[in-house]
Amino acid sequence: MEVEIRLPNEVVDDDLKIADVIAIDQFYEWELVPHPAEIAYWPEDGLALAAVISRRLAKLKSHAAIVLRTGELAKLAGSLPKSARIPLLSAQSNLDWIIEKGDENASAKIHQLAAAVASLRPLADDSSRWNEGSAWLNLPTNVAWGDTALAEVQVCRPPEHVVARYTDGTSWLRWFAHRILPFPSFLISDLKAATLLGISLPQFLSVVSDSASELGARIRECGYSGHLSGLVERRWWRAGLEAFVDRCLLESPDHLEVNEALEDSYHRLHGSRVSMLPYERPVVTFNADYEEDGVAEARECVRLAPDFWPVFADEPWALLEEVHEDEELAAMVSRGDRARVHSADVI
Repeated sequence: MEVEIRLPNEVVDDDLKIADVIAIDQFYEWELVPHPAEIAYWPEDGLALAAVISRRLAKLKSHAAIVLRTGELAKLAGSLPKSARIPLLSAQSNLDWIIEKGDENASAKIHQLAAAVASLRPLADDSSRWNEGSAWLNLPTNVAWGDTALAEVQVCRPPEHVVARYTDGTSWLRWFAHRILPFPSFLISDLKAATLLGISLPQFLSVVSDSASELGARIRECGYSGHLSGLVERRWWRAGLEAFVDRCLLESPDHLEVNEALEDSYHRLHGSRVSMLPYERPVVTFNADYEEDGVAEARECVRLAPDFWPVFADEPWALLEEVHEDEELAAMVSRGDRARVHSADVI
């Protein structure tokens, strides 16, 4: 990857035309650069400069990703939920992503963003061959669940037609970075994957890391390895895991209950007993910062409707007892479950 460093007053159109990523520092000592005193003539920080660069890119019909580098994320994000403040602040500030100074993976993330932007060219050139981004997402080929996965991608309404052409495909990048990676939809986290399989997170991590386990190998086949996979923690193809669970159930004796059938299949594949979750209907719970909080029985929880949470993503849940103790969490309770916050009844 070729890197060029420029002071704000040194940036020219040719730089913007060839860039795949433009990383801007939030803080800069403007007294080092001559500029007019009037506030309308100079951007006071990186966010303001990013807006100027964004408009210039549009005029040049160039669509590099704009990334803000900052050591003051907490200050910029204010009261935004900690777990989602990077995608939330990025979306509100017309940025593609934000990287914190001191992040040891900063270079790798910028490299991933650059590669992702460069790989969006086919979408801009001919969206009819984009196929819901199967190549960009590196969807495994020749898997039985491939069409299901792409159908789940389309349900999330990716920009792959008029808007994609208008932005040379970079609207896809923002949709994926801001709306898909942070929230459970067709890609899910370790905890969501473990819960879907009916096992605890420690058990899941143990199985997946076991190179000798056939069960681990089957699960690893469902890992997401497409563009921007390094921006957040590991993700999994939901369609792949669901297809695997269905196959396990089909191959198990008919007289076994679902949990028993899965436990039997996992035991045979793993070579030793795999502990199952002790819940009839397990759900992943979240706290007020949009962080995964654990796993609980659905009847002991209420559904949440947090700000900015995509309508296509899985509904988040919270333990009823935690809602009673947390006013912020209580304010997020879905309208259909609000009565339960003030009642001892459970579903």
